[in-house]
Amino acid sequence: MLQLQDRISSIVGCHCPGPCAKPLNTRVQLKLQVPLWVDLILTAAAQGIGRAAALAFARKGAKVIATDINESKLQELEEYPGIQIRTLDVTKKKQIDQFASEIERLDVLFNVAGFVHHGTILDCEEKDWNFSMNLNVRSMYLMIKAFLPKLCPERHAQRGEVIYLGH
Repeated sequence: MLQLQDRISSIVGCHCPGPCAKPLNTRVQLKLQVPLWVDLILTAAAQGIGRAAALAFARKGAKVIATDINESKLQELEEYPGIQIRTLDVTKKKQIDQFASEIERLDVLFNVAGFVHHGTILDCEEKDWNFSMNLNVRSMYLMIKAFLPKLCPERHAQRGEVIYLGH
């Protein structure tokens, strides 16, 4: 099945108040071995890490369904072979369930969607906290619950893969 030599290494800038050895930029490297028949759903694919991952998987022959809430940026991916796009708000259970009902089989679920509040807890409004928890935690639950039946071993010769990037 999928042999993700997924040395997904990232260097993410630190936002701590004191001096820090971490650089303030982000670099992601994907090293993949993907067979041609892989079907993959990727969230937050319109830009950044999600876009880079969508392009990397597609270049390796995967059939990627790239999702994002930002429809205009997402449409830029439509020109690449192997990539289909779908506007999706991963915080909306109804949208996720509808999308899952349209998918027959899936090899990889790759969730990149996330939000990071920059600042201290004293600077964080309750609405920002709720948004962060909804996007970073609840959406992961909703996605895995909806798509797990598509990844189960009894549906395929081998099991599917779930990849989540933490924020």
